[in-house]
Amino acid sequence: MEATLVRGTRGHRIRLRAGADACEALKRGDEVRLGLHPLAVTGEGQRPGDLSARPMLGRLSIPGSWRLHVDVRDGVVRIGPVIGIFTSSCRRGSRRPFAGLTARFRRFIALAREMGAIAYVFTPKGIHWQSKIIRGYTYLPAGKGHRWVRGAFPFPDVVYNRVPTRKAERRKSVREARLRLLAEPGLDLFNPEFLDKWSVYQILSKDETLRAYLPATTPCTGAASLLSFLREHGRVYLKMADGSLGKGTVRVELLKGGGFGWHATRPGGQMVHRTLRKEAQLRAALARLRRGRRYLMQKAVPLLKTGGRPFDIRALVQKDAHGRWLVTGMAARIAGRGQITTHRPRGGSRARLSPLIRSIFRDEAKARHITQELHRVIVRAAEVFDRATGDRHGELSMDVGLDAAGHPWIFELNSKPAVFDEPSIRRVARRRLLNYCFSCSGFAPRAPAAGG
Repeated sequence: MEATLVRGTRGHRIRLRAGADACEALKRGDEVRLGLHPLAVTGEGQRPGDLSARPMLGRLSIPGSWRLHVDVRDGVVRIGPVIGIFTSSCRRGSRRPFAGLTARFRRFIALAREMGAIAYVFTPKGIHWQSKIIRGYTYLPAGKGHRWVRGAFPFPDVVYNRVPTRKAERRKSVREARLRLLAEPGLDLFNPEFLDKWSVYQILSKDETLRAYLPATTPCTGAASLLSFLREHGRVYLKMADGSLGKGTVRVELLKGGGFGWHATRPGGQMVHRTLRKEAQLRAALARLRRGRRYLMQKAVPLLKTGGRPFDIRALVQKDAHGRWLVTGMAARIAGRGQITTHRPRGGSRARLSPLIRSIFRDEAKARHITQELHRVIVRAAEVFDRATGDRHGELSMDVGLDAAGHPWIFELNSKPAVFDEPSIRRVARRRLLNYCFSCSGFAPRAPAAGG
């Protein structure tokens, strides 16, 4: 069953245009809800299928018109789904109100509309807890002027958490709003927070099948722990436990002639390469690096190379409408010259993974086996992590490497995946993410048009 929600002209009422089945369900429902907001529905008296819906708490003002689904279960009639995208701030009046996430949110809302859902973006400032109304922003389609518009929306069925940075996530208003949304009855918020690398490693390493795919990792408690780890593994990466994009990453190695190689990332993609002759110099360099921040030590895996440059793999894994984890896409990330990480801001580049693996191993069967093993390990890691953290994730990204034998190694797992460069992966990712949102809400999506 479907209904069309149209912005009302009489006060804070909204009009519903429904087919015969939906209309009867709406009229006889003991309780009618739009998202989590209760509605009082009456006949308009103009023509069959025209209904008037009055919000029972506060005022709703939903811009545009939306074709939505109607679900009847146990005497409750639900109209929706309503999907909220939670972020930390909005620049009103700007063409990019959500900075680098603006285009991503716009495409998400457009596909949600096509599939039969209301979607909007909101910040902590817009939440009105007593009235169960959120003042947020949605994007009107071509016929409505191609613009971001503000509205008063019902509390959503599901919230996609896209707070963009760890710094923003630590703000008091963001933290408190996120915790209250997590506790809100009937509301499903997924991807609740940024991840800590050490916590992720501890979870994954408890799984016997994953241990062989995890490079040795442990907290760096000081120079003594680093020296011991170096003597055991020879080459080590130092990473901030709560870092991202390779910031503050250092590679340290024992040199054959004595001393230590120190290779550190710097802002702007610059690198610092130093030779430390004495342990005292290593201690001093480590103290300057840490400055009270938590660091991990991770064994450096010799990565496969292409054109003399090492590469790793960024993988996107998402839940489908049945809650099963699937690999949505993978891409090779090739390190910039002289760099110790493969991040694009540091000169890294992208390549299609399957052709790259085939070109290196020159064996179709071997390349196929490596790709299948990558899929298996990535899905297993997502399942293990999600189960251990309360099944609260809908998508994850992973940094994975391959050694000379084609053996996969999981380096990192992230809860806020970046947008892939490949359009085909982006399209599949949006659709799969929205299918998951529908599933969380208890609705079945309308099939999107080709290329959505």
